[in-house]
Amino acid sequence: MTTLDVLIAIPLIPLVPVFITWWLPWERWIPWSKLPKLVLGPYALYAGLAAWHFHARAWLVLLVVVVGVILTVMGAVEKPTATLPSTTDKKFLKSMED
Repeated sequence: MTTLDVLIAIPLIPLVPVFITWWLPWERWIPWSKLPKLVLGPYALYAGLAAWHFHARAWLVLLVVVVGVILTVMGAVEKPTATLPSTTDKKFLKSMED
């Protein structure tokens, strides 16, 4: 394994527990609907690049890349979740005084 192989494989380490436990019925610890798709999409695209680099089967690489593209597009068009008000916002500061 070369240094480049290690550098490509290191960012994929967080996927290991997911692949080990995703099929277990009592392991529902991943809130799939709440994960940010705009982050997961490029991460899946990177996983596709890593799969291609490590000579995975073509259908697997294509599957991962298609999932990455779909997640990226979904994240781009998805309505952003409500954020907390800024502490420097005048309306927020005024509501804190009341």
